[in-house]
Amino acid sequence: MRLKKRYILNLDGQETTAEITTDGDAVEMQVSEGPSGPVDARPVLGGRAWSLRQGHRQFLVYLTALDGRGKLAATVGGRPVAMTAVDELRAMALADIDHDEGNGVLTADIPGLVVELKVAEGQQVKRGQPVIVVEAMKMQNELAAGIDGTVEKIPVEPGQAVNPGDPLVIIAPAGD
Repeated sequence: MRLKKRYILNLDGQETTAEITTDGDAVEMQVSEGPSGPVDARPVLGGRAWSLRQGHRQFLVYLTALDGRGKLAATVGGRPVAMTAVDELRAMALADIDHDEGNGVLTADIPGLVVELKVAEGQQVKRGQPVIVVEAMKMQNELAAGIDGTVEKIPVEPGQAVNPGDPLVIIAPAGD
């Protein structure tokens, strides 16, 4: 099955997007909107690194996950580089969170299908903790809690279709 997932990358302060396509064991990544144009990328060394090619230039990039929020330790051409990689829907949710710190209602941004619930009602969660997986535009997106608190209600279930604005997970703020 061919799947595409889009990420927002911040590489040394410059934001760009990367689209990763998987088809069985084959993986392709296309990076765009960067200052140097499109980049062709392929996993190498058993997936521990990526070979990036741009025109006649080629780089070897090693990535190590530092946390579940997209922070990565990256080494490009032997030089450490500050990098974060966040899937597109999580990036939109985090942008909303930054503007509305107290919002405990996680809603669908685009039409999709609930794939997995990662929490249960009554469970304590921390801001940034994955709570639900929604498939939209053939991409699975793990969405995270916007606040610390307790899962108050989950008005959806796996296999359910959702529309923009539909509540997915409702979290009561910690201390309430």
